[in-house]
Amino acid sequence: MPNFRRRIADIFRVDPATAQPMPDVTVTDAWFAQEVCRNCAATLTTPHCGSCGQKAAQRFVWRDIRTESWDRIRFFEIQSVRTLLRLLVAPGVVARDYVLGRRTAYMHPLKLLVALVALLVLLLVANQYFGHYGYAGRDAVVDRMAQRVMAYANWSFSLGIVAIFAGAWIMLRKRLGYNMVEISILAIYCQSIILAIIMINLLPTLIWRSADFILWHKAASQYYIPAVKLLIVAFAYRQFFLLDLKSDWRKLFSACLIYAGINWALLRLYALVILWLVSR
Repeated sequence: MPNFRRRIADIFRVDPATAQPMPDVTVTDAWFAQEVCRNCAATLTTPHCGSCGQKAAQRFVWRDIRTESWDRIRFFEIQSVRTLLRLLVAPGVVARDYVLGRRTAYMHPLKLLVALVALLVLLLVANQYFGHYGYAGRDAVVDRMAQRVMAYANWSFSLGIVAIFAGAWIMLRKRLGYNMVEISILAIYCQSIILAIIMINLLPTLIWRSADFILWHKAASQYYIPAVKLLIVAFAYRQFFLLDLKSDWRKLFSACLIYAGINWALLRLYALVILWLVSR
């Protein structure tokens, strides 16, 4: 039985000490006054447990809920803003630092990506960006396609990760000993800053919401947004793989070309899937 419990704990990464159920006691001040960590049951000699790191638990009151909630939100905001600002000027450096072990300085790449995708979806709902298109309301098939595009927007925002990864893996994987997961971190961070740029580009549509302006904005964005994406990816490749433009420009150019080609193909495939979902 102990071996079985240990295996379960290993699978779910749960400390056997913290997996034990709490005793059936009345919640009192005396319970929290004891010098015992209520997370792992170790003896407390400092304000933070030397075994699991948890702060000494106290009874909840209203001010504690307010303080803890604000601290968590503030930490999330500060860390995410710091990471985004750093990504704007050095996306490849952030990814390389994170891979090399500087983890607490930056927000986890997946957490950052999920947060940005959620914000982008909210922004698109607010400005009804996909609700404005040529012949809106005149063609039932086109209307259904617009609805499907919005419904599956989360997936489309992540397609760039595959393209960024492919360009790096095909052309640059032999440099500096990176593995697939480490190159994936570069791709996720790079896509995150691309999403941030897209949101900045969409901000005017929250002010000027007329259909004519949004249609013009869509048409104009098709020309400069792909170029901005390519520049971000090229910049990130160069920093992450420590490329020298004089000697490594061919590899960098090829990696960017692969990224652009696969990104284009994935977007076209996404459009075909949306068309298939609408027409079936």
